[in-house]
Amino acid sequence: MYNLVFGHLSSAPIDVTLIVSRLKSSATSVLRPLVQLFVRLGFRPDWLTLFGLLMNVVATGAFAVGELRWGAAIMLAAGLCDILDGQLAREGRSETKFGALLDSTTDRYSEIFLFFGIATYLVRRGDWLISSILFFALAGSLMVSYVRARAEGLGEDCKVGFMQRPERLAGLAIGGLLGHEGLVFVLVVLAVTTNYTVIERLAYIRNKLNNPPAPSPTPISSTGK
Repeated sequence: MYNLVFGHLSSAPIDVTLIVSRLKSSATSVLRPLVQLFVRLGFRPDWLTLFGLLMNVVATGAFAVGELRWGAAIMLAAGLCDILDGQLAREGRSETKFGALLDSTTDRYSEIFLFFGIATYLVRRGDWLISSILFFALAGSLMVSYVRARAEGLGEDCKVGFMQRPERLAGLAIGGLLGHEGLVFVLVVLAVTTNYTVIERLAYIRNKLNNPPAPSPTPISSTGK
Protein backbone atom coordinates (compact mmCIF):
# COMPACT_ATOMS: atom_id res chain seq x y z
CA MET A 1 0.00 0.00 0.00
CA TYR A 2 2.85 2.41 0.88
CA ASN A 3 4.60 1.90 -2.46
CA LEU A 4 1.31 2.06 -4.32
CA VAL A 5 0.33 5.43 -2.85
CA PHE A 6 3.77 7.05 -2.88
CA GLY A 7 4.74 5.58 -6.23
CA HIS A 8 1.64 6.95 -7.89
CA LEU A 9 1.98 10.42 -6.35
CA SER A 10 5.69 10.74 -7.05
CA SER A 11 5.18 9.93 -10.72
CA ALA A 12 2.73 12.79 -11.23
CA PRO A 13 3.19 15.62 -8.72
CA ILE A 14 0.73 18.51 -8.84
CA ASP A 15 2.48 21.84 -9.31
CA VAL A 16 1.20 25.40 -8.99
CA THR A 17 -1.12 26.12 -11.87
CA LEU A 18 -0.29 28.41 -14.74
CA ILE A 19 -3.13 30.76 -13.77
CA VAL A 20 -1.74 31.29 -10.26
CA SER A 21 1.75 31.91 -11.66
CA ARG A 22 0.43 34.51 -14.07
CA LEU A 23 -1.52 36.24 -11.30
CA LYS A 24 1.63 36.46 -9.18
CA SER A 25 3.59 37.83 -12.14
CA SER A 26 0.88 40.41 -12.85
CA ALA A 27 0.79 41.50 -9.20
CA THR A 28 4.56 41.94 -9.22
CA SER A 29 4.39 44.16 -12.30
CA VAL A 30 1.54 46.27 -10.91
CA LEU A 31 3.29 46.81 -7.57
CA ARG A 32 6.71 47.61 -9.00
CA PRO A 33 6.21 51.44 -9.11
CA LEU A 34 5.20 51.38 -5.43
CA VAL A 35 8.24 49.25 -4.58
CA GLN A 36 10.52 51.67 -6.41
CA LEU A 37 8.98 54.53 -4.42
CA PHE A 38 9.72 52.66 -1.17
CA VAL A 39 13.32 52.17 -2.31
CA ARG A 40 13.73 55.92 -2.90
CA LEU A 41 12.18 56.69 0.49
CA GLY A 42 14.59 54.32 2.23
CA PHE A 43 12.01 51.80 3.44
CA ARG A 44 13.48 48.60 4.85
CA PRO A 45 11.92 45.22 3.92
CA ASP A 46 11.84 44.16 7.58
CA TRP A 47 9.51 47.08 8.36
CA LEU A 48 6.95 45.78 5.88
CA THR A 49 7.40 42.24 7.19
CA LEU A 50 6.63 43.30 10.77
CA PHE A 51 3.79 45.60 9.68
CA GLY A 52 2.23 42.68 7.82
CA LEU A 53 2.43 40.59 10.99
CA LEU A 54 0.74 43.39 12.96
CA MET A 55 -2.06 43.60 10.40
CA ASN A 56 -2.61 39.86 10.63
CA VAL A 57 -2.92 40.20 14.41
CA VAL A 58 -5.65 42.80 13.82
CA ALA A 59 -7.32 40.46 11.31
CA THR A 60 -7.17 37.73 13.96
CA GLY A 61 -9.14 39.94 16.33
CA ALA A 62 -11.70 40.71 13.65
CA PHE A 63 -12.21 37.00 12.93
CA ALA A 64 -12.47 36.22 16.65
CA VAL A 65 -15.38 38.63 17.19
CA GLY A 66 -17.19 37.40 14.08
CA GLU A 67 -16.32 40.25 11.70
CA LEU A 68 -15.42 37.80 8.95
CA ARG A 69 -15.44 40.22 6.03
CA TRP A 70 -13.35 42.79 7.88
CA GLY A 71 -10.94 40.06 8.91
CA ALA A 72 -10.63 38.88 5.33
CA ALA A 73 -10.08 42.42 4.02
CA ILE A 74 -7.36 43.19 6.60
CA MET A 75 -5.80 39.81 5.90
CA LEU A 76 -5.60 40.63 2.17
CA ALA A 77 -3.93 43.96 2.98
CA ALA A 78 -1.41 42.09 5.12
CA GLY A 79 -0.78 39.76 2.18
CA LEU A 80 0.09 42.83 0.12
CA CYS A 81 2.84 43.63 2.63
CA ASP A 82 4.06 40.05 2.31
CA ILE A 83 4.44 40.52 -1.44
CA LEU A 84 6.01 43.95 -1.16
CA ASP A 85 8.72 43.05 1.37
CA GLY A 86 10.28 40.46 -0.94
CA GLN A 87 10.12 42.76 -3.94
CA LEU A 88 11.57 45.62 -1.91
CA ALA A 89 14.48 43.44 -0.78
CA ARG A 90 15.26 42.49 -4.38
CA GLU A 91 14.75 45.93 -5.94
CA GLY A 92 16.69 47.67 -3.16
CA ARG A 93 19.40 44.99 -3.17
CA SER A 94 18.94 44.60 0.58
CA GLU A 95 18.32 40.85 0.77
CA THR A 96 19.85 39.26 3.86
CA LYS A 97 19.75 35.78 5.36
CA PHE A 98 18.22 37.15 8.55
CA GLY A 99 15.58 38.99 6.54
CA ALA A 100 14.60 35.73 4.86
CA LEU A 101 14.46 33.98 8.25
CA LEU A 102 12.37 36.80 9.75
CA ASP A 103 9.97 36.68 6.80
CA SER A 104 9.50 32.90 7.11
CA THR A 105 9.04 33.12 10.88
CA THR A 106 6.42 35.88 10.73
CA ASP A 107 4.63 33.98 7.96
CA ARG A 108 4.20 31.00 10.26
CA TYR A 109 3.06 33.17 13.18
CA SER A 110 0.61 35.05 10.96
CA GLU A 111 -0.97 31.83 9.73
CA ILE A 112 -1.27 30.43 13.26
CA PHE A 113 -2.81 33.68 14.52
CA LEU A 114 -5.40 33.71 11.72
CA PHE A 115 -6.44 30.13 12.36
CA PHE A 116 -6.63 30.92 16.09
CA GLY A 117 -8.95 33.86 15.40
CA ILE A 118 -11.20 31.69 13.24
CA ALA A 119 -11.15 28.93 15.88
CA THR A 120 -12.21 31.43 18.54
CA TYR A 121 -15.11 32.51 16.34
CA LEU A 122 -16.21 28.91 15.79
CA VAL A 123 -15.96 27.99 19.49
CA ARG A 124 -18.02 31.04 20.44
CA ARG A 125 -20.70 29.80 18.04
CA GLY A 126 -20.50 26.29 19.46
CA ASP A 127 -19.35 24.78 16.14
CA TRP A 128 -17.16 22.09 17.70
CA LEU A 129 -17.16 19.82 14.64
CA ILE A 130 -15.92 22.59 12.35
CA SER A 131 -13.35 23.53 14.99
CA SER A 132 -12.00 19.98 14.77
CA ILE A 133 -11.82 20.26 10.99
CA LEU A 134 -9.93 23.55 11.42
CA PHE A 135 -7.34 21.68 13.51
CA PHE A 136 -6.56 19.38 10.58
CA ALA A 137 -6.44 22.36 8.21
CA LEU A 138 -3.93 24.12 10.49
CA ALA A 139 -1.86 20.96 10.99
CA GLY A 140 -1.71 20.36 7.24
CA SER A 141 -0.80 23.99 6.54
CA LEU A 142 2.11 23.93 8.96
CA MET A 143 3.31 20.53 7.73
CA VAL A 144 3.35 21.70 4.10
CA SER A 145 5.87 24.35 5.07
CA TYR A 146 7.78 21.98 7.36
CA VAL A 147 8.26 19.31 4.68
CA ARG A 148 9.64 21.91 2.28
CA ALA A 149 12.05 23.28 4.91
CA ARG A 150 13.17 19.78 5.90
CA ALA A 151 13.69 18.79 2.27
CA GLU A 152 15.78 21.89 1.66
CA GLY A 153 17.83 20.89 4.71
CA LEU A 154 18.56 17.66 2.85
CA GLY A 155 19.64 19.66 -0.20
CA GLU A 156 16.47 19.06 -2.21
CA ASP A 157 14.13 21.69 -3.64
CA CYS A 158 10.48 20.95 -2.81
CA LYS A 159 7.88 23.40 -4.12
CA VAL A 160 5.47 20.88 -5.63
CA GLY A 161 1.81 20.78 -4.74
CA PHE A 162 -0.96 23.31 -5.23
CA MET A 163 -1.85 24.20 -1.64
CA GLN A 164 1.11 26.42 -0.80
CA ARG A 165 0.87 29.41 1.53
CA PRO A 166 -0.48 32.01 -0.96
CA GLU A 167 -3.22 29.60 -2.06
CA ARG A 168 -4.13 28.79 1.56
CA LEU A 169 -4.40 32.44 2.57
CA ALA A 170 -6.33 33.33 -0.58
CA GLY A 171 -8.76 30.54 0.23
CA LEU A 172 -9.26 31.77 3.80
CA ALA A 173 -9.77 35.33 2.58
CA ILE A 174 -12.34 34.30 -0.02
CA GLY A 175 -14.11 32.18 2.57
CA GLY A 176 -14.23 35.09 5.00
CA LEU A 177 -15.62 37.43 2.34
CA LEU A 178 -18.37 34.91 1.56
CA GLY A 179 -19.43 34.65 5.20
CA HIS A 180 -19.84 31.75 7.59
CA GLU A 181 -20.85 29.09 5.05
CA GLY A 182 -18.08 30.06 2.68
CA LEU A 183 -15.49 29.97 5.44
CA VAL A 184 -16.64 26.53 6.61
CA PHE A 185 -16.43 25.21 3.06
CA VAL A 186 -12.87 26.55 2.68
CA LEU A 187 -11.79 24.98 5.97
CA VAL A 188 -13.05 21.57 4.83
CA VAL A 189 -11.19 21.96 1.53
CA LEU A 190 -8.00 23.03 3.32
CA ALA A 191 -8.22 20.13 5.78
CA VAL A 192 -8.11 17.72 2.82
CA THR A 193 -5.86 19.48 0.32
CA THR A 194 -3.12 20.63 2.69
CA ASN A 195 -2.58 17.14 4.04
CA TYR A 196 -2.68 15.75 0.51
CA THR A 197 0.03 18.25 -0.43
CA VAL A 198 2.15 16.97 2.48
CA ILE A 199 1.87 13.39 1.16
CA GLU A 200 2.57 14.63 -2.36
CA ARG A 201 5.75 16.39 -1.26
CA LEU A 202 6.93 13.35 0.70
CA ALA A 203 6.36 11.21 -2.38
CA TYR A 204 8.22 13.69 -4.56
CA ILE A 205 11.27 13.79 -2.28
CA ARG A 206 11.22 10.02 -1.85
CA ASN A 207 11.31 9.64 -5.62
CA LYS A 208 14.19 12.12 -5.96
CA LEU A 209 16.25 10.46 -3.23
CA ASN A 210 15.66 6.97 -4.64
CA ASN A 211 16.46 8.07 -8.19
CA PRO A 212 19.40 10.49 -8.01
CA PRO A 213 20.50 12.11 -11.28
CA ALA A 214 23.21 10.25 -13.15
CA PRO A 215 26.65 11.86 -12.80
CA SER A 216 27.81 13.74 -15.87
CA PRO A 217 30.60 12.00 -17.79
CA THR A 218 34.11 13.30 -17.18
CA PRO A 219 35.55 14.80 -20.37
CA ILE A 220 38.69 13.08 -21.69
CA SER A 221 41.55 15.55 -21.87
CA SER A 222 43.77 15.57 -24.91
CA THR A 223 47.46 14.68 -24.42
CA GLY A 224 48.54 16.63 -27.49
CA LYS A 225 50.38 13.64 -29.02
